Amino acid sequence: MQPRRLCALLVAAACASGAAAAPPAFRPSACPVKLDGVRVGTDLTAGNSSLRNSIAYEPATKTYHFWGFTADDLNFPSLASALPSVVHATAGDGLHFVSDAPLNYGIGAAHYTDYAASLDPPLDFFRAVFDAASGTWKLLNWSENDQQSPSRWGLYNYNTSVNDLGAVAGNTSVVHQGPLNSPVAGNHVGAFGLVDGTIYLRVDTGGGGAGQFAYTDAIPPATGAQLGEVDLYTGTPYCWFIAPGCGSSDPRTPAYVHNVGRTLRQADGSLATYYTFRDAATSARLDKQLWYVDSSDDGVSWSAPAGVFADGNAITIDGQPLDAAPGSANFSSVEVVESASVCRAYFSTQDANGHYVMVSASTGSACDAVFADSFEGCGN
Repeated sequence: MQPRRLCALLVAAACASGAAAAPPAFRPSACPVKLDGVRVGTDLTAGNSSLRNSIAYEPATKTYHFWGFTADDLNFPSLASALPSVVHATAGDGLHFVSDAPLNYGIGAAHYTDYAASLDPPLDFFRAVFDAASGTWKLLNWSENDQQSPSRWGLYNYNTSVNDLGAVAGNTSVVHQGPLNSPVAGNHVGAFGLVDGTIYLRVDTGGGGAGQFAYTDAIPPATGAQLGEVDLYTGTPYCWFIAPGCGSSDPRTPAYVHNVGRTLRQADGSLATYYTFRDAATSARLDKQLWYVDSSDDGVSWSAPAGVFADGNAITIDGQPLDAAPGSANFSSVEVVESASVCRAYFSTQDANGHYVMVSASTGSACDAVFADSFEGCGN
């Protein structure tokens, strides 16, 4: 068997769960994600705005791509939280990113004033995706509820908008397509992914899971009615906080699934959704775990939720322990990427000094040794 083919099979086995729905085996030895030599998180942005990011792998160029903020918005909402402040960067190993240019609005882009917004809406929770139907990369962004009335960001309020990056992930000239024009506008709280014409949005109604919607790529983009919903709670220590009996007859902790998660097609063809929980009363991170469900029938049915770490307390950052204060190092902001050699789970936690840091834990497949980013450690 050729080495490249062997790598592909090993990655498929490591990343996918198969019929038994066993979660991927991510190693506890995590490495910090760096941008221009500085750890993403508190070290890069004291207010932690750099944790608002997305990472993807482009097979055609064998390159990891990063989109994120490199400065805090001291007067939120301002241009410091808008699309032109998002910086693009690349890496060969998925860990050491080098920035090249900020995003900008290209020719043909829709303007936010076309959708009743009085200012460029902030990018609060965004995800880079590849739209196989159009052959283009998209940056999906969910905008939070504006605290002023009427909303300063109009039809973007509590809604997802779409930015087209073109056929190459590294393109920084963006065609803004506008907010979703659909029944789902206003009742979801995060975009998790776009897979083969289906967009996955964390719904704020029903069971609080990941809603499935047929996506129409246009200016503005749209969806139809909800097709299904992925149950993200059953079997976990948490219940959807607006569900009847949650926290009373259902003794589990009232919670919600955080706005940032990832739904993707895995190497074996199955679908997977990765996510984390937040406390319903305080919005605090709830555990040192990344949760996982998968589907082997293209989203018709899904496995029960499972955690990907046997013991989150055993996670280390570049060989050093996490913050020991109770609850301080709980995980959030999960992103998952598959390359030809390895699956990487990215998430934020706190180091022993209390600094938030974006880290990457990999499945560490045997072929990962070809790429000098696994068994040898985290590098410089």
